[in-house]
Amino acid sequence: MKNCLKRTNVFNWGVVKQSSNRYKIAHTLLKSLPISLLVSLIPFTMTASHAGETTVQAVYKINAPVGSGKFHFASAQSGNRYKMQGSAKFKAFLGFYKWKSSVASNGYIYGYKPRPNIYAFSARSDKKAEAIRMNFSRNGVKKIKAVPPNRPHPKRISVNKSHLRNVVDPLSAMLAFTDKAPSLTNGTRACNRSIKIFDGRQRFNVSLSFKRKAYAELSNGQSRTAFVCRAKYRPIAGHKRKNKAVSYMADSKGLEIWLVPLPKAKMYVPYKIVIPIMIGTASAELASFRISGSKTGNIALAR
Repeated sequence: MKNCLKRTNVFNWGVVKQSSNRYKIAHTLLKSLPISLLVSLIPFTMTASHAGETTVQAVYKINAPVGSGKFHFASAQSGNRYKMQGSAKFKAFLGFYKWKSSVASNGYIYGYKPRPNIYAFSARSDKKAEAIRMNFSRNGVKKIKAVPPNRPHPKRISVNKSHLRNVVDPLSAMLAFTDKAPSLTNGTRACNRSIKIFDGRQRFNVSLSFKRKAYAELSNGQSRTAFVCRAKYRPIAGHKRKNKAVSYMADSKGLEIWLVPLPKAKMYVPYKIVIPIMIGTASAELASFRISGSKTGNIALAR
C-alpha cells in the first residue's frame, strides 16, 4: 500500500498517516453534517397537518482527495410520523481502504421540528466495525448502546446528562430545513439556523449563516437559484482536548452547504456540501432527488 501510494506521486504516506484522526473528523461530518445537512433533503416532508404519505429518495456523490463514494437516502412521512434510512459506501487509497455504513431514524414532527424516537448506525471498514443505537424521550437521549463502548479518556471531554438534552440524531437533523414557506429570494431566512446534534459518541452544534447566492446546475441545461450557507462546526463534548483535527474543523471558514428551495414541497434541498479537511477538500453533491406525495405531486432533480 505504501509503495503503491508512493508511485502515484500524489500522497505522502507519512502525511496521510499523521492525518488519520483529522480525516476521521471530516468523515464524521460526512455522516452527520451531510447526513444532516447534505441529505437534509428530507422532505422535511411536510408537517403533521398534511394527510397521506410523502416519500423522498436521493443519491449523493461523495468526493475526497483520498477516494470517493455514494450516499443513498430514503424517507417517508405519514401524518406527523417520519422514518428515514440511508447507506453509504466509500473507497479510498486506490481501493485499498473500503468503508460502508447504514443509518436509520424514526420519530415525530411537532411544529416543523423533529422529535426522534430511535436512531441506529452501523459501519464497517476492512479492519474495524462499530454500531450505535439510541433511544430518545421527549427531552433528549434516554439510552445509548455503543459497540465498541464509549470509554473514558483523560483528554476526552466527558458527555454528561446536560449534553443530551434537546438534541437530535444526525439523520433527524435533516428535518431542521423544513420551512412553512421556503423563500426564493431571502438567503438569510434559508440559512440562519442552528442544530444541536449527538451521534452517540460526540455532541456538537452546526450553525448556518447566509454567505452568497449561486446557481445549481441540473440536467438538461437547467439551473436553479441556490443559497450558499456558511456552516460552523462547534464541538461540545465527546472529543479530545487540543485535538488538532477537531480544532481544524472548528476553525474552518470553508464549510458550505448549498440549498435549493422547493416551495411546493415546503423544504430546501441540499445541492452540495463542501468540507475542508487537512489533506484537501471533501464534497458531497446531489446526483438525483425525487419526492412524491399527494400534496407535492412528483418532483425530480438530477445532474
